[in-house]
Amino acid sequence: MNMYLKSILFACLLAVVACSPQKKDSKEENSEAFEKAQEEVKEKISGVVKEMPAPSEIPFLLMETGADLNMSLIHDVKLANNYSSNNNEAAVNLGVYAADIGYLSAYEKSQEALKYITEVRPLADQLALSGAFDPQTVEKFEKNLSNSDSLAMIVNEAVNNADDHLRKTDRPKVAALLLAGSFIEGLYIATALVENYPNELPDDARALILVPLVDVIIKQEEPLVDLIELLESVQEGDEYISTLVADLKGLQAEYKKLNVQQLMDEGNGAELLKDETLDNITNQMGKIRDDVTG
Repeated sequence: MNMYLKSILFACLLAVVACSPQKKDSKEENSEAFEKAQEEVKEKISGVVKEMPAPSEIPFLLMETGADLNMSLIHDVKLANNYSSNNNEAAVNLGVYAADIGYLSAYEKSQEALKYITEVRPLADQLALSGAFDPQTVEKFEKNLSNSDSLAMIVNEAVNNADDHLRKTDRPKVAALLLAGSFIEGLYIATALVENYPNELPDDARALILVPLVDVIIKQEEPLVDLIELLESVQEGDEYISTLVADLKGLQAEYKKLNVQQLMDEGNGAELLKDETLDNITNQMGKIRDDVTG
């Protein structure tokens, strides 16, 4: 699922750059300079996408910390139809659901993940991504849940279908918002796990799980910067994206307040659990997630 979803987003970002209409100042515009500029934009987008975590990356990191699955944290798939009237909301929430699918898959909840894949297909259809989420792909996924090799082949086929379809599109905003949604959901789940972890456990037992969880949260600072940069490149004239960028910059400001490296170097990572800034990051993340899913 990791390769599948990240490849779709990557294909979308590159495809929309290649297909985007460009304004020319005159008939004498230098075509070589124009092509070079296009390639530079492609390279920039490629670099940003490679630095961003895949939709399933954060969930798998959370699983590896030993934290238990918390089904109450994932977004209710029954709400998918709420986003049918707005493509920005549809794109962000398709990304949110992609991260949820990654979270379920990380904990081997294959049937639940399959349900999400099936239920969010209308969002994919709305965004003209039906080639990646068509019934045949879902059926193949269902028949090969326990066969990783077959799933890899299905993933490759799905990516090729998505790539063919997305080359005909002109929607860089959709691509950026898909990536934003998956990042937001992954980080939201991570912060919520820390916030809601049982208090009745002894401090050392809690720290054994929570310190690695906090480390996952901390390591999202650089991808956050990359995401802001990506969204800024497509925000012109779009109030929805501008608001999202402003909220993410507020989150970035909280990250800058954390004195992370010194505590980690001193072996005092557990002190981060008491840091007020971590609470602020959690609260800001919860607000952003509520805003994009509400």
